[in-house]
Amino acid sequence: MASKAARKAIYLQKLRSHLKDNNKHLVIVSADNLCVNQIQAIRQGLRPHSSVVMGKNSFMRRSLAIHAPSAGKPAFVGAIPHINGKVGLILTDCDPEEVSETVAGYKLQPLVCSSMDIGMCSLWQWLLAFHMNLLTK
Repeated sequence: MASKAARKAIYLQKLRSHLKDNNKHLVIVSADNLCVNQIQAIRQGLRPHSSVVMGKNSFMRRSLAIHAPSAGKPAFVGAIPHINGKVGLILTDCDPEEVSETVAGYKLQPLVCSSMDIGMCSLWQWLLAFHMNLLTK
């Protein structure tokens, strides 16, 4: 297994190569509640004309800030504040609206949560309701 620094260098090189390709547009898509199979289906559907990049947000931000201007795409730096939560970057040379429609065309089923998630959710709801009752009294 490669070290952490080696994995980061490989990811940085991969994003740099995607930025240097003939991609004119950047589309940010939400990846909340998607499983790996759904993301893979989207990648395969967009593969002929687009590339999908997923990764840690801080690293995607840093990579865009470093490599977008040197790749001749300084406008991509403006997307950095919008990289929050579970998102993916789609680098494409097609119309961004067409890519958005393609992604929206997939019948995506939300990821099934476990009983632990439901238990934690109800616990937080109970704590919030208890706290709100204390504030109103």
